[in-house]
Amino acid sequence: MIHYNKNNNKKLKKKPKRSLGQHFLVDKEIIKKIIEISNINDNNVTYEVGTGDGVLTNELCKLSKFVYSFEIDPYYYSYCKKKLDYDNLKLLNKDGFNNEVFHFDIFFSSLPYYESRRAILWLCQKDFKRGILLLQREFVEKLLASFGNKNYRAISVITQYRFSVNVLLDVPFHSFSPQPHVDSVLIEIVPKVPPLSKRIINNIQFLFSFRKKNVSFLINYLNKSDQINYGSFDIDEIKEKKIWQLSVEQIFELSMFLNGKW
Repeated sequence: MIHYNKNNNKKLKKKPKRSLGQHFLVDKEIIKKIIEISNINDNNVTYEVGTGDGVLTNELCKLSKFVYSFEIDPYYYSYCKKKLDYDNLKLLNKDGFNNEVFHFDIFFSSLPYYESRRAILWLCQKDFKRGILLLQREFVEKLLASFGNKNYRAISVITQYRFSVNVLLDVPFHSFSPQPHVDSVLIEIVPKVPPLSKRIINNIQFLFSFRKKNVSFLINYLNKSDQINYGSFDIDEIKEKKIWQLSVEQIFELSMFLNGKW
């Protein structure tokens, strides 16, 4: 089956893979809005994960000082190598969440659901100015969930501690081809604290493995109740609360306090 990119009328001989989360934007008005809202300029080095059919990459190259764009699918990588002719573009057939060091100002991506969590955790450890991400609505709701909410998870705490999260645009499912089953949301993330260490991220995730347990249970589970010098840390304020009832700041403080004690 031949897939048509409605933005340039060129034939793509390979149908997008749903297994790889390949849902390409085809709505010209939505593409225009995303580029406008992203507010990228020629002072910015842009890091894009998921070149896809190159529609958004094409626009990013027009605006950015330089673009690093990663496409893991060999077919679409080859397609875009032929289609996109820009001196300020480095196109790579690699996983964008690797350990290569590229300085970038703006992170830009339209991510499949299964990569969303990995992307956020990767970004939490990087130094950059802003991120523009198109994510499925369900995942965005988890990122924005407040304590006590059923969607409140470790990823909520990690994201909200590290970033200010701004919702920019609702993107309906029919803006894509093939159409996903859910709507998407364009968000902006802006760092508000320095990058987090892998240790801190792991600690917060560990705490949420006890999501429905009281803090006192966690302390006893770690066999530290008789060994911990609480000092100025007010454990009494939170010890009868469940982990999912603690605020972002309380989770982070508890994680820092227990760091090295487990």
